[in-house]
Amino acid sequence: MNRIFRTSIYLLLMGCWLASCHSPLRDVDREVLYAQLKRADSCSRHKQEELAIQHYFEWLEQAEGKVSALAQADVYDKIGTLYLYRNLYVDAIGMFRQSAFIYREMGDWKEEALAWRNIGRANLMRHRSDSIIFYYQRAIGLAEETGELELQKELQREYQFVCSKNALMQGNTRLWLHYLDMLDSTDASYLLLGSIMAEHSTQYEEAERWLLRAAGSEDIYIRTNAYRKLYDWSKRMQDDNKTARYSDLYIQWADSLEKEHSSSLSFHDLGQSYEKKRMEAENERLKNQQLKRTMYLLMMIAGLCLLILIGVLLYQKEKRKKESELANLMQQIREKEHLIEDLQTSLKEPSVPLRYEAFDLLYRLKTEPRYGLVRTEDEWLQLYAIINRLYGDIVNKLENCPQLTEQDVRVCYLVHARMNNAAMGTLFNVDGRSITKSKQRIKKKMEIDGDWSLEEFLAK
Repeated sequence: MNRIFRTSIYLLLMGCWLASCHSPLRDVDREVLYAQLKRADSCSRHKQEELAIQHYFEWLEQAEGKVSALAQADVYDKIGTLYLYRNLYVDAIGMFRQSAFIYREMGDWKEEALAWRNIGRANLMRHRSDSIIFYYQRAIGLAEETGELELQKELQREYQFVCSKNALMQGNTRLWLHYLDMLDSTDASYLLLGSIMAEHSTQYEEAERWLLRAAGSEDIYIRTNAYRKLYDWSKRMQDDNKTARYSDLYIQWADSLEKEHSSSLSFHDLGQSYEKKRMEAENERLKNQQLKRTMYLLMMIAGLCLLILIGVLLYQKEKRKKESELANLMQQIREKEHLIEDLQTSLKEPSVPLRYEAFDLLYRLKTEPRYGLVRTEDEWLQLYAIINRLYGDIVNKLENCPQLTEQDVRVCYLVHARMNNAAMGTLFNVDGRSITKSKQRIKKKMEIDGDWSLEEFLAK
């Protein structure tokens, strides 16, 4: 709490100093930094060490060039302490060194001595005996040079205890760090020594003596813990009278401790309220982030569905196109089959050689048309006769239109026989477009309605 208060004072002094500069720290920036530091301290108090370290580093990054070096040194010291409790001793030493150098530059000798002491504690946890001695002696020497007599006594007491009891320090690291932090008073030292000796069966009587001294402390916390240790000790000794007495004393002082704590519940409630609001804000942020991810996912799914739909529509269109082409091809095949059947039927009937020749001529016209294939007028007449027989008689339709020339009649019979423009162009040795124009002239001469084609008129 002292360091939090001192950091707050540093921030206030820093604001006053920056107010005289050309680029003063805005109130908004100061409030942001102060809120960030409070958030980190709150996480540290609630044992959220990893989160506290993160917030402290964020504060250092934002406070670069905006706060005093002493405030930054205090934060380095806090980070080092958190590293120490997380068994990250090398990182802790780095943070303590950083704070020690800043304290030296700023002339804060007391805090520099405590920083070297903290490095000694870190080396104690690493079981580096030489480093333990070096850093503790450095801290004690610095306190002696600057006239910090109370600090010198405190450091000497801790150093003597570490040197004399180092062999016993094989237990939980966090517990030892907690005990070392309590060594700023004699009663705390009594409680610590009694607790250590109570763990060894050869020092039970010595343990009771030290614990009874701690039980006489004015600190209610130390007194309560001393009676609890005495209660555990008497149970191991199987002394029923002492067990009952120490049990009653422990219950009595535990109740007193609880009453004392209840008076500070308002501060605790404020802290809990702040943490609750902070967690609610964090949960809201996470929910919004999750909602955004869900929306992005739904948009991706919708886009994928749209692509699939487009693909299906394109497939259906291509499928219908292929089916239409297949239907046209099948129609052509059926027409060829009908023609073949008609030819076969005609061939089975009694016929004269001229009819046979006409069939052969029509077949060659359909399969291998060429110029000059039909040479004489008689061949054309035979061809007219076989076409009338196979595809329907069109003599009357042609006779009703005397304007038709011989060439027009030939075109009409070949169209009626379902020959295409290209085949007729080959037969007459002209371009296919000339055949198209001939058809148009024939339609005009025969006065055929524009909605009807020549083929449809002749076939109806």
